[in-house]
Amino acid sequence: MKAAVYNRFLHSMGGGERHSSMLAQVLAEDGHEVDLIGHEDVGKDVLADHLGLDLAKVALRVVSDRGETDLARVSSEYDLFVNASYMSRIKARAAHSLYLCWFPTPFDHDMAAWRRRLVRLAGPYVRQVRPDIGYGLGWFPPEGGRRRSWAWTSDRSLLQVPGSEGERVLTFDLGRPGAPGPAELTFRDEDGRELARLVAQPDRFRGHEVRLPASPQPAELVLRSETFRPGGGDDRDLGVAVSRLRMAGSQRDLRQRVAERFPWLLRDPTDLSFLDHYQVVMANSEYTRSWIKRLWGVDSEVLFPPIRVHELQPGTKDRKILTVGRFFAPGLGHNKKQLEQVQAFGQMVRNGGLDSWTLHVVGGCEPSQRPYLAALREAAAGLPVEIHPNAPRAKVDELFATSSIFWAATGLGEDPEQQPWVFEHFGMTTVEAMAAGCVPVVIDQAGQREIVRQGVDGYRWSTLEELEARTRELAADPDHCRRLGAAAVERAQAFSEDAFRRRWHEIATRAGLAGTGS
Repeated sequence: MKAAVYNRFLHSMGGGERHSSMLAQVLAEDGHEVDLIGHEDVGKDVLADHLGLDLAKVALRVVSDRGETDLARVSSEYDLFVNASYMSRIKARAAHSLYLCWFPTPFDHDMAAWRRRLVRLAGPYVRQVRPDIGYGLGWFPPEGGRRRSWAWTSDRSLLQVPGSEGERVLTFDLGRPGAPGPAELTFRDEDGRELARLVAQPDRFRGHEVRLPASPQPAELVLRSETFRPGGGDDRDLGVAVSRLRMAGSQRDLRQRVAERFPWLLRDPTDLSFLDHYQVVMANSEYTRSWIKRLWGVDSEVLFPPIRVHELQPGTKDRKILTVGRFFAPGLGHNKKQLEQVQAFGQMVRNGGLDSWTLHVVGGCEPSQRPYLAALREAAAGLPVEIHPNAPRAKVDELFATSSIFWAATGLGEDPEQQPWVFEHFGMTTVEAMAAGCVPVVIDQAGQREIVRQGVDGYRWSTLEELEARTRELAADPDHCRRLGAAAVERAQAFSEDAFRRRWHEIATRAGLAGTGS
């Protein structure tokens, strides 16, 4: 069987990318011809090494990011196509198509309430026509005021333009309001030829033209620029702002004019027709599965992530509490509540009874998150707290092996009904910690409930007072801590790579995929 696993964000090499790449590895182990599809050539050996996988039998196929219609065409080349891209709506065309869902985040989750209302009211009217220019992947919803609105590019944005027997002229204004400085924007055609190189200034918008060669066929342009993050709760990576974009000389009716000025009205968050193109939807946890049912109205199979439990072993346990997660300030990404944990630990220390205990805070930190890291360090000043930004894997594994207790607090203070996507959809680091003999003391929310069995191999808590009580209980009774740690090691095996293989083969059998292994 010729199979493909597609992950649009494969180059980021995170937990979801390991999950999807492990599926490609298992399919190849079962004797299938497998392509792992992405959009950037990170190098298969680099990818395999970073993810800790054996991809020797898997081919890395790099395709141009020309939108979901093009990926649907690519999918038709395969007997089995697995779409493992977050928030994707590809209408797959393979003989067998499966959707691996990280979370069914609503497609309008980033819209203000008034925009969501307008999409429902005016969207159906505007969507009856299409503007002569199409915004592809990589654009943010428009913003601005009555006199001018604009749409931000990302580092790579796609623009569809109509064909013409004569020369085409693209006109627009470029700016960069709120940016720390100017940025260069390049236009390239589908074959990579440079068409224009322009500069967007932060002080005001300036008019520009880009002349396109004659072509009877529609074309897709690739816009590239450097990005910045505005801050102040805005976690977008913004390139340049494009305003008043149109083809010179084109005739447009009212709906086309509205669509060009307010392209976000073309989005239809209620359109779930893409699901009709998949025979099986797979969830990464029971928590995700429950929200797939609520938001998408379909049943799904659970395929837990494969955790490298075989690489993690308990060591000599010290009086250490460990928390692991990328550093994101509130509103700037998937915040792991490290600041709240440092503050809670500080209060515990001041209350006494935790002599010689230290808190270790581990996670990746991008340059844009350095202010949050600075706030953590300020909160930790004078406390037995060690912060490890961008620690190498060997150091992280050492801390897993030597720490006695593992904390997780993602979602603390959030509303699971209003924003279920801000919680841990599963909890991969919790399983890693358990595999190394740490006793998990984690928030009683979302995916953590599926991992930690209360009082059997760890504890779950709902308030910071409970977190303190459970932590003190373990600190005061080393034998009890060791017993729970041993149970945690055993529990982690339920999420091993071998368990992942078994679950996949069960799903494949139920889906009627012949020859998928046993």
